[in-house]
Amino acid sequence: MNHTQKQIKSIVPIYAMGGTFLLYALIFPMYRIWDPMIAFVLSILGYRLFSKLFPGQTIEVEMTYDPTGDKNVDQILAQGREYIRQLDKIKEYNRDEEVIQRMSRLQDISRQIFDYISKNPNQVRKINTFMDYYYPTAIKFLESYAEYDNKDIKGENILSTLEKIKASLAQFEEAFEHQLDNLYSDKALDIEGDIAVLQSLMKREGL
Repeated sequence: MNHTQKQIKSIVPIYAMGGTFLLYALIFPMYRIWDPMIAFVLSILGYRLFSKLFPGQTIEVEMTYDPTGDKNVDQILAQGREYIRQLDKIKEYNRDEEVIQRMSRLQDISRQIFDYISKNPNQVRKINTFMDYYYPTAIKFLESYAEYDNKDIKGENILSTLEKIKASLAQFEEAFEHQLDNLYSDKALDIEGDIAVLQSLMKREGL
């Protein structure tokens, strides 16, 4: 199942804020004009302190997309979720921390790509090569890396293959980033056009 991360805040800082205010009220008289203000400031400080001590936790939640109404686009998004799920599975039996971090980076970029496509389904044609070649090839390489790296005895050929695959991961990351950047190219051009119009109007108005 395809997941993404979500930060859940701790409730401890809220209790600490309320407890600080209550403790101050029990120790000091609250009828003086400055007492409520001091209690409030101390409560905020208590909240910030305990927010650092108890930052909460990051949990995995299922990542879903609303149907776009286009069968082809929805199938591509479903395939994208499957690709991310496959990377999660490969992580489970991969022992190289650097490679695991690379996979997480590829997942983060691809989530942004699929989120963009879910909101802009008319741009789906731009990710054809990404879906048909780059992503499945990256998965193939990473599966091979995990398989070879888990062998107890590694000969020259295996070690050489591991190094080549590891070196290629930077290229895959670059390809994924380029794909994401390419999706926003039209919007970037629109903004540049708007800026040009704005500058032209300001110049005409003598601004």
